[in-house]
Amino acid sequence: MPPELLSLEQALSGEELIVYSRNLATPNTYLHDLLFPARETSELTVDVIREGSRLPVMAQIAELGTQVEYGSREGMIGQRIEIPKIQRGRAMDEKLVRLLLQANQGGLRPSEVAELRRTQLSDADYAVDAIKARKEWIAMQAVTTGVVTYAEDDVQISVDFGYTTEQKPVLSGTDLWTNTESSNPIQDIQTWKESMAEKGIQLTRALTSSRLVSLLLQNLNLRKQYFGDPSGSANPPQLNKQQLNTLFSSLELPKIAAYDTQARVENKALTNGKLSFSTVRMAPQDRFVMLPEGPLGHYLWAESTEEMMSDIKAEKTDSNGIFVFRKINEHPIRVETIGVNLAFPSFGYNDSVVTAKVI
Repeated sequence: MPPELLSLEQALSGEELIVYSRNLATPNTYLHDLLFPARETSELTVDVIREGSRLPVMAQIAELGTQVEYGSREGMIGQRIEIPKIQRGRAMDEKLVRLLLQANQGGLRPSEVAELRRTQLSDADYAVDAIKARKEWIAMQAVTTGVVTYAEDDVQISVDFGYTTEQKPVLSGTDLWTNTESSNPIQDIQTWKESMAEKGIQLTRALTSSRLVSLLLQNLNLRKQYFGDPSGSANPPQLNKQQLNTLFSSLELPKIAAYDTQARVENKALTNGKLSFSTVRMAPQDRFVMLPEGPLGHYLWAESTEEMMSDIKAEKTDSNGIFVFRKINEHPIRVETIGVNLAFPSFGYNDSVVTAKVI
């Protein structure tokens, strides 16, 4: 290896890079670890078996001496998961490589070493954050729409988790929650909740956007329900969030959490000759999503091929299988930081969610 690149290798400790990436914290607004706890697998194609209803089947009442009636063994629903690769990298800026080359004869000054370290560690941060953001998007698309569809360049992924029509109600006309004078969200939510309760599924949590929470606070029927309507023509003040939670709790409706987490995607085409990005919501803004308690499945992850290779320093960098490594290209000279992860959610309770399009 050329001496100038050896100096770079010494300046950027692989061990320090790995330790830093392992300790990066997932933002508190991310829910994929809560909804889909990580679970390691050794295969990239996984057959997931989901049992049917756990409600008991009642026995028959019979007279003495009669033959027992045998129950049927319910079939188990299979789901095959193809685990894709999630990856993102970033190369060291050319001006920093030039700085190294120019300083090589006299050795690296402390300020230059510090700048290189900050830049390289920032790239590790960038790679890990990018992977976690994509994993959050995958999980939230699965939960809030029942489908994960991704198409970029030659990569096309479409996974349908089989939500039924009953799980995806769509409001229209004066029932839309944007009509705060006529719509009746309490009646809607009770209908969806009771429909699932008939199947033994208790929906105790709700996930929605801040915009929909705002519409609920303004809704006339909710305001009358909380403040009362003795005259039949009351126009109570707008609710606050505490009052909304109190009302829902008194009616045994799901506890609401507002979720508006966003990320960016880097656009392939330049805008006016400059790098550009588009902001993407992790979940649609128009959905009211009702969930049961506990996890909905697991986020399956497998050891990456890069980690398995003997000539790439192997150390697990995150509980969810994210692996960050660095490589140096001699021509053209580039220092690249790369993060990889083989992961995809196994949605075992895909029949236990209601995602209503309400606006």
